Amino acid sequence: MEISPAILSLYPELDSRQRQVIAHTDGPLLVIAGPGSGKTLCVALRAVNLLLTGQAKPGEIALCTLGRSAARELQERFTTSARACGVSGDLSPAGASTIHRLCHRVLGSHAEMVGLRPGYRLLDE
Repeated sequence: MEISPAILSLYPELDSRQRQVIAHTDGPLLVIAGPGSGKTLCVALRAVNLLLTGQAKPGEIALCTLGRSAARELQERFTTSARACGVSGDLSPAGASTIHRLCHRVLGSHAEMVGLRPGYRLLDE
């Protein structure tokens, strides 16, 4: 369980559960907690920690949430935290999105693998 000293220095108020989320490196992680519990910050800091500890590059990180406004907030928290912790370079490959947008991107790139024709269209509302 390794957390970058830069994160610990900038965010000394993190509790033990938040630190567990940030330090988690063993595969995907689902965070379920109530409003105001620090979920968005912890998920953003987990991604920053992966960058700072050399466990991932921006293009190897997928930040997902359910709603568009939550995705914007997650992207902002990630970028702001990364810069505050000294991460430089292009962070855009680690863009946050909704789970629906991520799935649409994956399907668009690999449509033929799941039996979809090129140029398929998604049904909207």
